[in-house]
Parts: sequence; structure tokens; C-alpha cells
Amino acid sequence: MALFQSENPKEKHNKGILGAFAVDVIKWEPESDQEAGLIVHKFQYEDFPNGSYLIVAPSQMAVFTNNVSAGSSSDDDGSGQAQVSVFNGPCKIKLETGDSRFAPFRNISHSLTGGESAFHSTVYFVNTTYMNELSWGTQAPVVVMDPEEEINIHVRAFGLFGVHIEQTDTGISAVQARKFLQKVVGTRADYTRNELISFMRAKILEYVPDMLAKSMVDEGIGILKISTHLSDFSEKIYNKLIDHFDEFGLTLDNFSFHNINAPDEDLRAINEMKIQRKREQLEAEGNARKMDIESAARARMREREGYTYQQEKSFGVMEAAAANEGGSANFLGAGMGLGMGVGVGSAVGAGFGNLAQSTIGSVNMAQPQTAATSEGVRCPECGELVPNGAKFCMACGAKMEKQEVCPACGEPIVKGAKFCLNCGRRLAPGVCPNCGKEVTPGAKFCLECGTKL
Repeated sequence: MALFQSENPKEKHNKGILGAFAVDVIKWEPESDQEAGLIVHKFQYEDFPNGSYLIVAPSQMAVFTNNVSAGSSSDDDGSGQAQVSVFNGPCKIKLETGDSRFAPFRNISHSLTGGESAFHSTVYFVNTTYMNELSWGTQAPVVVMDPEEEINIHVRAFGLFGVHIEQTDTGISAVQARKFLQKVVGTRADYTRNELISFMRAKILEYVPDMLAKSMVDEGIGILKISTHLSDFSEKIYNKLIDHFDEFGLTLDNFSFHNINAPDEDLRAINEMKIQRKREQLEAEGNARKMDIESAARARMREREGYTYQQEKSFGVMEAAAANEGGSANFLGAGMGLGMGVGVGSAVGAGFGNLAQSTIGSVNMAQPQTAATSEGVRCPECGELVPNGAKFCMACGAKMEKQEVCPACGEPIVKGAKFCLNCGRRLAPGVCPNCGKEVTPGAKFCLECGTKL
């Protein structure tokens, strides 16, 4: 009698002429919240008899595996003659499993294979509902160098994402379902929604911190300005994550940042650096403005008094030389002595001669009564008094330059001076140095006396 009996509880109450028989109806209808939270459910029975019906509900996919023969993974013509077949709901499929529906024939074939079916078959149901508004966040801060302040900060990020397993696009749904079962679910009978969310979060945190840090550095966006770039960052990283999740058969519906921040101590350090840099900038601008005002004032003073910046510097050299003379009251005499000493080879030394000469030149300009008189002019090299009209210095032999005279009073004037030191007349740049007549701008000779200009 055992030949005609079956251990399958569905067959105990179904008997015919050939003994017990069964036709399985394979479907999954979650009856509790716990079952509704499953993403993948393996049907509790295996090794289905021929003629069993597979019913797939909307928002479901069924992955049927058996080893009757190889075939297309998207074979949905009702034959069931495929090693792996994926069926998109809603649909009803009659399966041909290779295992007889009658107990006697099935028991005989099983006895030849050690009591197990030679045509092993299973069914996995996959829930394809969309899962949106799922949250994610960094578990530990990510150390990033702020591209604006160039200091290390600890960045934290939080956001939302959504995911589903593709069902609508039948061209890729079969491939996606198989990848998901092979790479994510494995051999587990049930795979829950919480497990999938944990898997997704782990993958997000595997890629996002590095992408976020790289985006901040490459685009030069500091932590104080990043809140205005959340949308751009979300779109950029979303496009990069799509391919990563496609490898696991998952479709990423959305990804977004809703907050990127740093600890208060990092923000305080950045603010202090910005305040200090702004303070230094304002101080530098104030000092530069002050120096510009002082320089302009001194330039106007030099213009009024008729001397140049180089001549003003020589005043300072002369004062320093006077201070080194031990505080002599007769500063001019000390300078003159130095100059004459250089001319006659005194013990002052050749190294100090240049200093004395530049000093004497400044004194001659600053003191009109000794610069040029009716008796003669000072030698530009040694400072010795040389008669007017002499072409060479009698003391050192230096060549004397032709002395310019004031066109108003006829007194010699200092070269480069804008005012006569004797009568105070303003000296126009277009005046002949010989006769004092005005000359045409750009002329090479004086039209009055013929002097070469």
C-alpha cells in the first residue's frame, strides 16, 4: 500500500484509481505584517508535480528553478521547460516539472534516486513594491580638508533614498531578479525589508563619504557654503550610485542629502580664522592707505620746496654723518671738512668719500648762500669753490658742467630745481639754460642764443 500512498499532506485526501495524487497551487499571499515585510519568500514546498499552477500576484515576481532542461530565463510560455524561469505578475503558469502527479509513479522514480526527486524544483517570490523615504546617515564623521580654509574638518551627512526591484521593464527584470537572488539573498528562505535597507545603507556609506569629500575638494566648496549645494551634490552622487546598485539587481529611485554639517568646534575654528584674516586685510588696507596719503603729502612738499626724493634721502645721510661726528654744533663745517678731505686725500678715507660728496650736494641745494655765488660754484666731486666759467676743478681736476642761471636774477641755479633759490621764481622746464629765454617744446637748440639743449 505504501506504493500508492504519499507523505505530501496535500495528497492524503486526494486518491484515485492509481492511488494518491496532487496538483499543487503555488502562490504567496502575505497574511500578516511580518510576511508583508518580506522582500523574498521561498515557497514552503519543493519538487512540484507536473501540472502544478504557479500564480503570481501584481507587484510580485516568481523565480522558478528546476532541472528538466535548460531554457530561457524569461520563458513564460507556460511550458515550464527551463532551468530558471522568471515570471512577472500578474500571471498564472502551468508547470511541467518532470515529476509525476500520481504517487505510485513518483514513488517508483524516487526509489531509484535514493528517495529524492530527480527533478528538484523550487519557487522564490520577490516583492517588487517601491520603497521610498528610507533614511541614511554617516555613522562616524568623515575627515575632509576644507578647500577654502585649508584645515581638517569632521563632516557628517544625512539624507534619504528609495529603491525597488525592476518588474515593469521585462527586458531587464529577469536579469535583475536573478542577480538580486544570487548576490544579495543567497540561500536564505526569507529576506526581510529591514535586511535590504541595512544592505543599502552599508553600500551607501561604502561609497558616499569618499565621493562627498572628493566633490568638496574638486569644486572648492567649503563647509560654510555647502548648504547651498545640497541639490547639486545629491544629483551628482545619485548618478554615480546607480551603477553600483545595478550590480546587485537593485534600482535606485532617488538619493538626496538633506543635511551636511560639521561639529560646533570645527565651525568656531573656521569662523575665528575668517575673522582674523579679515582683520589683517583691513589693517593692511588701512596701512597702505595711510602710506599713500603720507607719500602724496611729502611729494607735494618736495614739489613746493624744489627738491627731489633722492635729494631728500641725502639729507638723512648727512644727519647720520653729523651724529657720528660726536654732536658737533657746526654740522655744515663738519660736512665741508669731510668733502675737502676727500678731495685732498686726507685721513678720512676713500670709502667715506662718496658719503661726503652726496651729503655736500644736498647741503649745496638746501643752503643757497654756499651753493652758487658770484665768486664761483662748488665742484660736484670735491665741493671746492671753482670760479665761474672754469671748465675744470682746480682741486681735483673734475670736469665742471655748464651752470644754469635764473632767467630773472641771473644767479646760478641748482640742477633739477623747480624754483630759483635766490629770487624764488618758478623755473619752467622749457627755458634755455644759457640765456633764460623760453624755448619751443621738443627743440634741440635755443632760438635766441643757439645753445644746444
